[in-house]
Amino acid sequence: MAGEDFEFVAHDNLRESQIKMIEDGNKVLKNSGFLFAAAPTGIGKTAAALSSSLSAAKNHPDGQKKVLFLTGRQSQHRIVVDSVRKINQKMNSNDPIKLVDMIGRESMCKEVDRISGKCNCESDVPEDMKTLGRNNLRNFILNEPRHVDEVIELSRNRGICAWSTARSSVKDSDVIVCDYNHVFVESIREASLPSMGLEIEDTIIVVDEAHNLPNRIRMGLERRLTNQVIRDAFNEMEEHRGFLDNHMAKMMGENRDNEIHHNDLENARKSEAALSRIRENFGTYIVELKKMLGTQEEMMTSPIEILDIFENSLLETIDEPITLPNFIKTLQQVQVDFDEDLDDEQDLACYRLAEILTILNERRGEKALATVFDLLGIKEEGRITTYLLDPGVISQPIFSRCYGAILMSGTLFPPSMYGEILRVPNNREVIYEEYSSPFENDRRPVLIATDVTTKYSNRSVENTRLIREHIHSVLRQTPGHVAVFLPSYDLLEDIINEGSWPGRRVIVEERNWTKFQVENALIQLKKSRDSGQRCILAGVYNARLSEGIDYDENILDAVICIGIPMARPTASNQALKDYVSERFGERNAWKYSAAQPAINSILQAMGRPIRKADDRAIVVILDRRVGDRGYRSCLPRNLKMFETVDSGSTERLVRRFFSRHPEPARHSE
Repeated sequence: MAGEDFEFVAHDNLRESQIKMIEDGNKVLKNSGFLFAAAPTGIGKTAAALSSSLSAAKNHPDGQKKVLFLTGRQSQHRIVVDSVRKINQKMNSNDPIKLVDMIGRESMCKEVDRISGKCNCESDVPEDMKTLGRNNLRNFILNEPRHVDEVIELSRNRGICAWSTARSSVKDSDVIVCDYNHVFVESIREASLPSMGLEIEDTIIVVDEAHNLPNRIRMGLERRLTNQVIRDAFNEMEEHRGFLDNHMAKMMGENRDNEIHHNDLENARKSEAALSRIRENFGTYIVELKKMLGTQEEMMTSPIEILDIFENSLLETIDEPITLPNFIKTLQQVQVDFDEDLDDEQDLACYRLAEILTILNERRGEKALATVFDLLGIKEEGRITTYLLDPGVISQPIFSRCYGAILMSGTLFPPSMYGEILRVPNNREVIYEEYSSPFENDRRPVLIATDVTTKYSNRSVENTRLIREHIHSVLRQTPGHVAVFLPSYDLLEDIINEGSWPGRRVIVEERNWTKFQVENALIQLKKSRDSGQRCILAGVYNARLSEGIDYDENILDAVICIGIPMARPTASNQALKDYVSERFGERNAWKYSAAQPAINSILQAMGRPIRKADDRAIVVILDRRVGDRGYRSCLPRNLKMFETVDSGSTERLVRRFFSRHPEPARHSE
């Protein structure tokens, strides 16, 4: 069998697509290249990526590399840990793969002081016992791949810091599982990787759910600036300056001279005066923007204009002006006493202001950074939001420095688009591949209705009635739960909440659902199935229920995707389209900025019920536009869709599917 010579494999029997993905990964990583893998659920892409990356890392002629396995969800960490355990079992070697699983410090430590950055995990442990405790915990981590929750549980039982111990274990590990932010957010990367003994040049990066990476990078530079932020920053600086005044007075009383504290105090005084002037000038600027906004929801502003307000204010306030970099540094050093009645999770306004100014200053003059003004902030006083239009300006330096990378997702379509958006180096080998699933077309057929649409100009009472008839047709023939996803909460209200669904329990996602409410919905689905009650689970594309949730145990028998979630025509979306048009050409502007993200959101929803090769479910798309040439070009090449001309045809096709696959698969934990 092909693949018998693979060194690091998690499964006894490899699927054809899995073998191909390992071969492609081996090929590119041997040449320090990149693999963009559109790999559907069920082919074993996590195991394939680990096989290739570990082979390249462990066998590199110039010394071993580290595998940085990046995920956006903690649930994905578990899959990686379990896969490495299986690899070790199959290797039966004296040199097993060592793994460190990490999440954010706030989740690993009991409590972290926001000013000092120190935790209290080891506060009750005698000094002479800390080293022994950390060594024992470190051995626990490296002895066998551990889920991070196992490490946290043991660390708290023994009074040892899980976060610092995990970080110290990285230098002796082969695989580090962590969030995207550890690599793609500069402040986190610079604070974490060097302290763990990691250099980007010595890492092979694996990005899971890579379709999310461009937006995650964009979000890393999204900040909001308001009058309230500046007012709060002034108050905090005033308190901070008072603290330094008192400290200096005490030092003088003790006949001590400290030039460092004197400089800090002077910078605080200058910054306090500057913030007073900034508050006035920025307030005037916001008033002018409100007049210009008129009846628009939002408008583009100039990042340079915003920077000018701050820099001119710094010049206007004092004889010896403080420079913008020193002003930012002073903001970052502010310390105040917190009000216990306030939200402890809220960063100081000074810190937030420092972040915004750093972004504006570092991206000064770049077309990739846009700023937008709207009135959606606190009390509609107006806010300015920074938007990164080009994630490639962040990812390109990372990919240029790393040894190689595998980026994979079930909805990485088209793979080449993501390579262009993320600006992978064009002087290194790149493979873009769509891998096929042996079960998809049979165990997850896709129907598309040609008689309905949610296009705004075609919406009507009759169109809504036809959509509901299709839903009823699916419900009548589906033995278990059905999920329905729509482009907006307004459409969800119109089509689902105002409809009648006899014989079904309806679980409807709301705008502000928490993680707990999502988990409760999954529990309710399982309880209802056990009791013989059938449910409709209704949600919105790009929200809690349609992405990032594993509907395991084949809990969903069918998925209905209604409409196309096109982005609203806002100023920021228009800025993105204009930028994409300038960079990739007019032809790709609509596809890259609007159509492809919308179709990928539908693909994410379509993939919810199929989590393993033996799962089965039917998918029904209720919008004829998905079959049009422009949108069809955004779909995977191997996706087959069967047309249904009316609800009667839908019912016959659904009945035929469940007659072939009557019983859902059951998976034990």
